[in-house]
Parts: sequence; structure tokens; C-alpha cells
Amino acid sequence: MNKSAKLETRGRKTGGGFSLLETLVAVTIFSIAIVALIEGIAASTRAQAWIESENRAIMFAQNILEEIEYVSDLRAATDTGEFPDENGRFSWSSQVLETDLEGLYEVHVVISWMEGQAERAFELVTYLRMREEDETTELQY
Repeated sequence: MNKSAKLETRGRKTGGGFSLLETLVAVTIFSIAIVALIEGIAASTRAQAWIESENRAIMFAQNILEEIEYVSDLRAATDTGEFPDENGRFSWSSQVLETDLEGLYEVHVVISWMEGQAERAFELVTYLRMREEDETTELQY
């Protein structure tokens, strides 16, 4: 064997594995990707909870509005309450205001709830006309 052939074999790697540096870089990249993925899942879960609460608030506001429109006599008034099946998590307030037009009322319904440490609210505002006596009905649940 000549001298140049010996030099070539000394510089070559005989094993087919990864070096320590390559392994550390790969683990670091993988760790960063995992952390980003977990944070994305957590943000998605928070967004889903927020949307679910918002949808419940919209449903509650529509129910209160229907109660004002179909069950009670429409007149200027303010009322508040809580939804019993929600353990006090959601509360509501309604305000019926007279307008300049006779028989037309401005109705505000606000649904409030706690989400973590922050208080959230959804407000529904609409106009209703006074119903004739024969139009008033009771809602069936």
C-alpha cells in the first residue's frame, strides 16, 4: 500500500451515523416545532371556548328578546337576571326605551359572563313595535 492511499483512509469516517452536533441541531429544531405546535393547540382550544361562550350568549340574548317581544307587555322598563342552568356564569339585563314614534320601542339586551379573569359581554339592540291585544301570545317551552 502506498503512502497516498493511507492518507485517504485516515480522513474518511468509517461509521455511517450522525455526529453529536448534527443530533443536537436536529433535537433543537424538533423541540422548537413541538413547542410551536403545543402553543397552537392551546390557542385553538381557547378560541373554541370563546366561540362557544359567544354562541351561548347570542342564543340567550335571542331568548330574552323573544320573551320581551311575545310574552310581556311592551313598555319602557329595565330588567336583570341570571340563567339558572348556567350556575350564575351568564347574567343578563334588558332595557326597553320609548322612541319618538308612537308604538315603537328600542330594546337593548346585554348578556355578560366571565371568561378566565376577563368579563365578556354581548349586546343585542333592535326595535320592536307594540303588538295589538290579539297578537300577544305565550311562549311554549
